[in-house]
Amino acid sequence: MKNLISILTLVSIVALSACNSKNKSDEIANYAYEEKTAELNKELQNKVGDWIAKGSICYGLVVAVDGSGTPKHGKPVKAKVVRISDDEIKMKALEKINIGPKEGCSEMGISKGETWMEKDGELFQTKDEAVTYLKDKGLFMGE
Repeated sequence: MKNLISILTLVSIVALSACNSKNKSDEIANYAYEEKTAELNKELQNKVGDWIAKGSICYGLVVAVDGSGTPKHGKPVKAKVVRISDDEIKMKALEKINIGPKEGCSEMGISKGETWMEKDGELFQTKDEAVTYLKDKGLFMGE
C-alpha cells in the first residue's frame, strides 16, 4: 500500500511538472525579440554628425596625455562603430597605432581589435578630417 501511494505521488509530481513545462514552451515559442534602437543624445549627435551608424568605418583619435591629463600629441586610428547608445559610441580599432613610449611600457597606443567607448564625439569620416582636427589643436605627431 505504501508503495502504491509513493508511486501515485511520484506520477502526480511528474504530470504537474510536464504541464508547467508546456506553458513555458508556449511562452518561448511565442516570444518576439524587439531590438532597441538607441539614438545619440543631441549634444553628441551635433559633434559627430548625421553620418554615424552601427557598422560605419571612420576615424577616431589616439591621444597621449601627461600626468595632469593635458593632451600632448596624437594620431588618427581607423575604427568601426560597434554599438550606439544615447551617451556613448562603442568603437573597435581596425589598425594598430603606436604614439610612443610611456613610463614602464615600451609603447603606448591602441591595438587592432581593441575597443573603447567614445564619449567626446571626436570621430571623423575621413583620415584627412582627423589629421586636420589634430593639427588645428597642435596635437598631430605625424605619420
